[in-house]
Amino acid sequence: MPDLLERLVELEADVLYREPAGEEEPRIDSLPGTTPVLLSAPHGAIHTRRGEPKEEEEFTAALARLVAELTGAYALYTRRKSPTDPNWYRDVPYKRRLNRIAARDGIGFVLDVHGTAPSRDLGIALGTMHGRSCPEHRGLIIRLLEEHGFRRPGDAIDYPDHLDTLDVDETFTAEGVGDQETVTAFAWDTLGIPSAQLELHPGIRVVERREDATLPRPFHGDPRRIRRTVQVLVDVVEAISSRETTHG
Repeated sequence: MPDLLERLVELEADVLYREPAGEEEPRIDSLPGTTPVLLSAPHGAIHTRRGEPKEEEEFTAALARLVAELTGAYALYTRRKSPTDPNWYRDVPYKRRLNRIAARDGIGFVLDVHGTAPSRDLGIALGTMHGRSCPEHRGLIIRLLEEHGFRRPGDAIDYPDHLDTLDVDETFTAEGVGDQETVTAFAWDTLGIPSAQLELHPGIRVVERREDATLPRPFHGDPRRIRRTVQVLVDVVEAISSRETTHG
């Protein structure tokens, strides 16, 4: 198995941020799994909201795919420029694909992976619609994040820096704004599947910024923290999968 960072770069190479899908290639792709958890990355490439392009959330597709490889989870991700925003609009191909996978394979939890802007003063943000989208899993996820060194403001005196900060249902609640329907809300409100949203700072997910990226180069995330991100996602998926298998 290649080094985790090398594998992330390999997987991210399949994503073309600015290019629309050709006639013979998928804009949205998925990986089958063996556990009842699905990792979602709807903003892997540039997407379009209200007619305006929104920048890609680098390495979210690669993270979803790598964690799926390591855990046997399912993965759903965008790999080419999208004319819609799957985390905003309701009746879009991404959500229809998610619906089909969930119905066919008995998905028990959806973990929707996103990336924050560099200006965000946090490392990771958990959105659970204030607990509504995963009432029986929220405490478990928070505990695992804290075990890996993420801390909520006020919980610790000695912060190394903001990349270790954990935001819970404050900056990103996953509830949506106005007419927005997030993937998390779609999974819970429409499909009845427990779900949560994770927002990751570039410093804990971007191995190396590519030339076709929207944001300026050069940029490298923290290798140790990126490996930690992979491990915490693996632990969250495995813990939820074990719980779903035990209680299913």
